[in-house]
Amino acid sequence: MLTVAGCGWRHGFAVVLGMLALAVCAAVSGAPGNSVSDWPDTALPPGAAPYAIGEQLNVNGLPMRLRGFSTTSSPALTAAWFRDHLPRPLMENRAGDRLVLGRASGNYYITVQLSPQGAGTNGLVAVTDVRASLGGRATTRAANDKLLSALPSGTQVLNSMTSIDAGRNATFVVLANTYSEDANRERLQQMLRRDGYELERESRAADAGAAALAAMPRGAAGGRTMFFSGKRREAVAVISRMPDNRVVIVLNTITSIETFK
Repeated sequence: MLTVAGCGWRHGFAVVLGMLALAVCAAVSGAPGNSVSDWPDTALPPGAAPYAIGEQLNVNGLPMRLRGFSTTSSPALTAAWFRDHLPRPLMENRAGDRLVLGRASGNYYITVQLSPQGAGTNGLVAVTDVRASLGGRATTRAANDKLLSALPSGTQVLNSMTSIDAGRNATFVVLANTYSEDANRERLQQMLRRDGYELERESRAADAGAAALAAMPRGAAGGRTMFFSGKRREAVAVISRMPDNRVVIVLNTITSIETFK
């Protein structure tokens, strides 16, 4: 399930997206691909413990599937195992202490991101449907344009993700503008009300107490978290001012998908 609290895997993901951009360019150039729609699987090292992240994800228009894993082997030994078992050619990039291995597989692009976890390794396997991303970007752009039309003029989308997992459709969008926290709150509440959400409760940073306020970044005292609910849906919005004086909105919505029999 994609939630605000569950997005720690996104750290260092810019390198992965950069590698995927190269794969998209190759697809646009007309390189032949597989006609089958089955997503390729990637074997994990012996003893690795896998965990689910999302059945279907869309990150800024890139349809992908993610799977995490952990192993007691060191990052160096884990990377060596993948180098031996992933077909060539294999691209390698580093983002801080993270190693990212990438390779094309027909219409898909596979990346394996490895980072230290104590004496062991934490891993992330991402499989992206490169061809489908060409249409997915247009769909994502249309959804973002609809969202921006309901918010103050000049608002920008910094990041957007969608996830379909266990019958629930989740979206995670990060936006920024130069309007006040109150102006954003009002427009956001109006937009969500039109979509069937009602404000349940709200917590304000200013009510956290002097000690908590002193520990917050400059300008964060006007921030607030809003909790919404509706029929088979819920949403959380965090509005906060950044040190560069922009106001950032983090919106996470979850909708249950009805099953028709």
